[in-house]
Amino acid sequence: MSRLERRVPTPVPIRPQPVQVVREVATRHGCPAEAVTAEEVDEPGPGLVVVTVHAPRGFEVEPFSLDLQASVHNLGGRLEPRPLSERGGYGLARLDGEVGGMRWRVLVLGETRTRSTSRTRPVGPSQVSGAGPRLAIVLDDAGNSLDVCRQLAPLPVELAVAVLPNTPHASAVADCLRAQGRELLLHLPMQPIPGEGSDPGPGAIDVGLSQAEVAACLGRALDRVPGVLGVNNHMGSLATADAPTMVALARALRGTGLFFLDSRTTPESVAETAMREAGVPFLRRGLFLDVVDEPGAISRALQEAVDLARSEGSAVAIGHVHEQTLTVLSAELPRLAGRVTLVRPSTLLRRKLDR
Repeated sequence: MSRLERRVPTPVPIRPQPVQVVREVATRHGCPAEAVTAEEVDEPGPGLVVVTVHAPRGFEVEPFSLDLQASVHNLGGRLEPRPLSERGGYGLARLDGEVGGMRWRVLVLGETRTRSTSRTRPVGPSQVSGAGPRLAIVLDDAGNSLDVCRQLAPLPVELAVAVLPNTPHASAVADCLRAQGRELLLHLPMQPIPGEGSDPGPGAIDVGLSQAEVAACLGRALDRVPGVLGVNNHMGSLATADAPTMVALARALRGTGLFFLDSRTTPESVAETAMREAGVPFLRRGLFLDVVDEPGAISRALQEAVDLARSEGSAVAIGHVHEQTLTVLSAELPRLAGRVTLVRPSTLLRRKLDR
């Protein structure tokens, strides 16, 4: 072997940048490059990069996912589908895997990238004077088990709960949580875009129902979940984007004294316009806490909710009555004192309820 050959350095493999790979694939499927964001997460073990695709309307998730899996395979890595906690229009896909010794997580969300949060800029002292920043948290999907009453008992009473009317224990769960002093919401099933998540179940508000049919659906659901102060949508990515449907729901809510919290399962929602025109008190979700049902992801989302509240003065975060979510909230909420005030959702309304 010659002296020159001995001096040739060993090639150093170049580790692909997750955001660049995902952007390249996403743009092939009609998603703008700027709608793909990434952050490195400090967790034990190999590094984790979370890449979020803020999917535009009409984005075809399955072809994108298959294309991305093939691209990652060609790089010597792997990505595999994983379940999401929040579906029905918002959480569209999750893929986890490893490439070049780095863990990748790709989230496809049905939400445009419009928010300034902790992912894009640091948040310092509260920008809100007076009472300071306020954060309301609503936990969805209660009613399938009575265990939720025991699980929630040690947590702050400011945590509100949304109860599904088409569950076996809806009325009993509503009674026990109201006895704890909690604010309750009706988690009203509404029609999602076909193919997005599971069926919302019986009694859902579907596109095409008449004013009388919408009012009847709402009335039956309220009978199953007594004592609520507000309503938020379960799924509903199709129904909340349909103006006639939301006008009918707003008219049915008018006069009940209830507020409407838009879960924002689609960026195309017209709920705010319909509710405000009908004079129905209105709130909107800022973010979901547990799209990924893992302690680290939930904890990071909670910190993002705090930063959002400190930046904008108030925020509403939505989670679910899942074991992982309740465990994280039990550990993290006491540490938020001094940074944000945990409040009931109704305290964030611009005007007082009539009830």
